[in-house]
Amino acid sequence: SGMYVRAQAHFEPLSFDTDHTASRDAVIQITEVRRAIEAEAARLAAERRTRKDVTQIRKALRAIELAAKNGRDGVEEDVEFHRCIAQAANNPFLLQTLDYLSQYLREGTRVTRANEARRSDFAQQVMLEHQAIVEAIEQADSRGALKAATTHMQNASRRLQNADLSFWQKHPVLLTQ
Repeated sequence: SGMYVRAQAHFEPLSFDTDHTASRDAVIQITEVRRAIEAEAARLAAERRTRKDVTQIRKALRAIELAAKNGRDGVEEDVEFHRCIAQAANNPFLLQTLDYLSQYLREGTRVTRANEARRSDFAQQVMLEHQAIVEAIEQADSRGALKAATTHMQNASRRLQNADLSFWQKHPVLLTQ
């Protein structure tokens, strides 16, 4: 019957209620979102990674270790570590979603890392969790990578939930930029 012109599909931009994002609960909920995204990214990275990807992930892990050794919070390094994993998953939609969420993840990661820095056993546990993710990816163990990344984010959430009121008073939450 001929050609038809139709309006281009309209997609609403993703946004969050900023009244909610500035709360303790929001930090914990962001770790839940991170678990969903980063665990799947780790699984896919284990299946699809190249040698170059593994090199970049290991370099990012060393940067976290160096930041901690030099007394820095390691937030940017931590975000970059997880971004390298998402990049190795070779899914542009996953990477773009993570990049968009980084505005919220950075502050959530800042609070999470501050909590973990309070105790040396927490810092050591996080490093071991990161190493387990990298080893599974390097060994192309997709189930192991999924499990290691899920465990890492569940533990991060648990560590935050167990933080006392004085910690939260010292680290007010503002998850928007």
